[in-house]
Amino acid sequence: MKIYIAIVKYLYDNDVVMTTHLTQKGALLRVIENMREDLTSGIDEDELEEYRSDMPHHYEEDLKQYSSKQLEGIFSDWVEYAHGMIEHMDYDWYETEVQV
Repeated sequence: MKIYIAIVKYLYDNDVVMTTHLTQKGALLRVIENMREDLTSGIDEDELEEYRSDMPHHYEEDLKQYSSKQLEGIFSDWVEYAHGMIEHMDYDWYETEVQV
């Protein structure tokens, strides 16, 4: 059975946050949400909307409407946006198989 893993590695303190999901979409939603929370904590929602209006970011309102393929593109956009800002964090998702 395929499962999907959303993972965040905090490189300074060697902390890893990992969640498992039954769908690719679920893993992508989680990793995008984790990244958004880390990058935008302390920024007002209205300010974020003005600053990055071209990039969907709100889990409940924006992201659930997209397909897995579209979410892969959004994830890539967030990774590119975050690249220069947070070299001490690493975000990714994986597909793997488990025996049932």
